[in-house]
Amino acid sequence: MSLSFEQIIKSIEQLPAPEQERIRRWLDENGTSNGDASQAHPNRSAKSLRWLHENREKYLGQWVALDGDRLIASGPTAKEVYSKAKAEGVAIPFVELVTDEEAAPFTGGWLS
Repeated sequence: MSLSFEQIIKSIEQLPAPEQERIRRWLDENGTSNGDASQAHPNRSAKSLRWLHENREKYLGQWVALDGDRLIASGPTAKEVYSKAKAEGVAIPFVELVTDEEAAPFTGGWLS
């Protein structure tokens, strides 16, 4: 059985935000067909990551679409913000679910 793009997107939209984030990360890691797509715009990605760091609290739990350090759209679903970014003419928007910053890994040790 083969699902259409629209069926897949509809299924993804019904998932909780953390599961949608897992899919986004999987696509980032595995979904490129031309090698490492993140290298296409390294400065733009660095600006987007800096924007996320600086604005995380204001947009916590929302999806954002960025073009470098410029916020294009924010909203409850990736599809919504992606569509708005495309409508604004951004060819490859940086779309991200804003979550709490990941905690540093625990590296247990002995207390003296």
